[in-house]
Amino acid sequence: MDKLILGLLMMKKLTVYEMKAVIKANYRNIYSDSMGAIQFAIKKLLKGEMITVTEYVERSVNKKQYAITEKGKAEFTKWLHVPANFSGATNTELGKLLFMGMLPSAQFEPMIDEMIKGLEKTLVSLMDVHTQAHSQEAEAASTQVFESWKSEPEYFSDVSEKADNILFFQRKTLQYGIDSIKFDIEWFKKLKEEIK
Repeated sequence: MDKLILGLLMMKKLTVYEMKAVIKANYRNIYSDSMGAIQFAIKKLLKGEMITVTEYVERSVNKKQYAITEKGKAEFTKWLHVPANFSGATNTELGKLLFMGMLPSAQFEPMIDEMIKGLEKTLVSLMDVHTQAHSQEAEAASTQVFESWKSEPEYFSDVSEKADNILFFQRKTLQYGIDSIKFDIEWFKKLKEEIK
């Protein structure tokens, strides 16, 4: 969660509620959008001096806006340079598949059906995000964010130059998730046929 927050703050200064909204709208299948998880990560980042907070009042409401520090940018960049290890990724839910043989065989099919339903629900959710991400409104919002970077060149100078690349890889991450879920659905359907 802390790396996601650093990544979001690389692009724009945000309040905690704005972070929650962005995570819920775009990353809910990767990260939790719970306020507790976000606030825990923020405390960790503040303690590590990787972000700062500015308090202000807007329409009689006290707000806190978070920004990334040079130390935070360095930490985030260092993390990005470590190659992703997808083969080392863990999914504790696979433990259910690993030990499913301990259940009565009559329960295999219903459990696999439930796994498939859960995956299909996730796929629908990702496809909704995909549709939204490719809508005219999303394109306009992206353009607005990229333009806002130009208004704070000392903060976003290196990021604004990479706007197209950032958008490209965000969309590819979404596509990776969609393709992975499709693969998982087909795999579990084949498993269901094998145990019949």
